[in-house]
Amino acid sequence: MKNSIGDNKSFRLLNLYERFRRGEKLTKKHLAELYDVDKRSIQRDIADLNDYLFKEGGEQEIRYNTGMKAYELRRIREGAFSDYDIYAISKVLLESRAFSKEEMSRLLDTLLMGAEDQATIKYLLENERFHYIEPRHGKKIIDFIWEISQSIKNHQVANVRYIRQDGKERCYAVEPLGLIFSEYYFYLIAHRVGGAQKQTTIYRIDRFWEYVLTEETFRVPYTNRFQEGEFRKRIQFMYTGPLTTITFAFWGDSLEAVLDRLPTARVIEEAEGKAVIKAEVYGEGVKRWLLSQKDCLEVLSPKAYREEMVETIHMMSSLYENE
Repeated sequence: MKNSIGDNKSFRLLNLYERFRRGEKLTKKHLAELYDVDKRSIQRDIADLNDYLFKEGGEQEIRYNTGMKAYELRRIREGAFSDYDIYAISKVLLESRAFSKEEMSRLLDTLLMGAEDQATIKYLLENERFHYIEPRHGKKIIDFIWEISQSIKNHQVANVRYIRQDGKERCYAVEPLGLIFSEYYFYLIAHRVGGAQKQTTIYRIDRFWEYVLTEETFRVPYTNRFQEGEFRKRIQFMYTGPLTTITFAFWGDSLEAVLDRLPTARVIEEAEGKAVIKAEVYGEGVKRWLLSQKDCLEVLSPKAYREEMVETIHMMSSLYENE
């Protein structure tokens, strides 16, 4: 016969919470036997209790104590990350490959100092930290990122010396508008000063040789301000081109991955295993992603964009015709 408390989830949660409040250290195995349920039910109970504690102010949390190999109720330091937060943030940082090895180590060590179970997090990250490969530019950029962000905030014009991808050096005066991270690199979005019309340009910040702030400022009306979040939704691989609304059919493995890759995308039709998707994007960058989907995607409109895709595919095909 089932345990009467274990048979009722509400009573089970209350009983479990009281045990943790009394300071008991509890294992999933012991609790599963006590309440006559499986371990997955206990795991869900702990998750539900943590959700409740978070909504009640987040001052306490049920955590796993690796030394005692049991769960316990702990008080969270105000304004501090939990060990779970620190581990998750560290994983994202390592995957980004955004910083030099020295800067990455400093960031991870600083995060680790705030953890209660430092030994476990250090062990879990040890292999990735050892094999971390910094970006090829190898530059320390964190201080420079802050300098750029202040020039954006203060609307200061900067005189810059920039090395383009082809190795050519160029000097510009720019009005910094926003800072974005994408695919291993940080980018400055800025208006290039001079000429009949201001030109919005993307600069990879590690390619600046000089970034000298001037006393000159510029005005940006609030309604025309640059919004990094909106810009980021529409750009791929930091190539702009004209802002275009495209539709395409997709029948690959993961529709969810497509919708995550293109935040403005929405499915407008589904039939015969194909999804028709509409998205507002900057045309040149997204073309590279569309081509990466091999034979699982077909651009439908606009007509000119479809023709560009066909032309690009023919050019790619011609590279292999002599083999």
